[in-house]
Amino acid sequence: MNRRTFSALSLAAAFSAIPRQSLAQNALSEAAGYQLAAINDGILTERHGGMARAGIAVNDETLFQVASCSKTVTSLAVLTLVRDGRLALNGRVNQLMRRWQLPGLRGDTATVAALMSHTAGTSVHGFKGYGPSEDLPNLLEILGGKLPANSGVVRARPRLSGGFRYSGGGTMVLQALIEDITGESFSTYTSRTVLRPIGASAATFAITPQATFAHGSYESGQPLEGGYRRHPESAAAGLWATAADLAKILQAVLDSLRHRRGALLPFELAKLMITPVSGQSGLGIFVEPGRVIWHEGRNFGFDAVMAADLATRRIRVAVANRNGAIEGYAPELLPG
Repeated sequence: MNRRTFSALSLAAAFSAIPRQSLAQNALSEAAGYQLAAINDGILTERHGGMARAGIAVNDETLFQVASCSKTVTSLAVLTLVRDGRLALNGRVNQLMRRWQLPGLRGDTATVAALMSHTAGTSVHGFKGYGPSEDLPNLLEILGGKLPANSGVVRARPRLSGGFRYSGGGTMVLQALIEDITGESFSTYTSRTVLRPIGASAATFAITPQATFAHGSYESGQPLEGGYRRHPESAAAGLWATAADLAKILQAVLDSLRHRRGALLPFELAKLMITPVSGQSGLGIFVEPGRVIWHEGRNFGFDAVMAADLATRRIRVAVANRNGAIEGYAPELLPG
């Protein structure tokens, strides 16, 4: 689905004085499920409410599809390869990949960093996922736009001055690159090198999680067929996680920026990650320089938003299993 844009003003509101009140009183119906998470002074607090699915209430461990927030985890995985000397940010992807080549006029010049910052000119904005009776494409079919994929071919088109163009397709190129370099599946590598080290071991890129997960609904309240859309487009939209997991992802970035012992990344790479390349787009994260880093996501049936204040190091996250449930409300309602 298309990425929504939260204004800098609404994001800033996430870090103002916040009244303690339930989402259900404001934006969510009683049937919709949600989780909220905050980190203040290193202390994680969580809230939840509503229903994960019929007969099952949301708890702190319920997994939600967090959609495009997956891209931040993907970029962290890429940066671990850079950290370990296995990849360079200015490397040209077509010189690094074995199974597939990025087509288009800019294919041979597209770099790893350009894909991470949505400045490579790659096509395919987002993905709509697959219903319970639809065949799933493999990674090469997704990249090539070949059946049973329901998205177009990923290619690099000309862009003046390396301008920003949001592209889930470009993130899928990064998935192929990670697999080619490591010889591991994307899910295995990201779990081993990113999610487990930061304490988010229950988060998963499995298409269907083994742990309890929420079923989604459209903005009208109509439930999704089968409860959710399946997303083999893991790197761009396929992560299942809790609000606390997303908070830990941002905490990993903040810890790296503070030179914390055992931090996931060295300071230099974390600094590059939060340095805008074009507009507010950094490397897998959006940035209001010196103020807030953030990402948000929407799949059919699920919304998510996460933000961290660079000065106070306060983190706020909200996830919900109904489209529109947190839009315009999440920043003001996140726990203080």
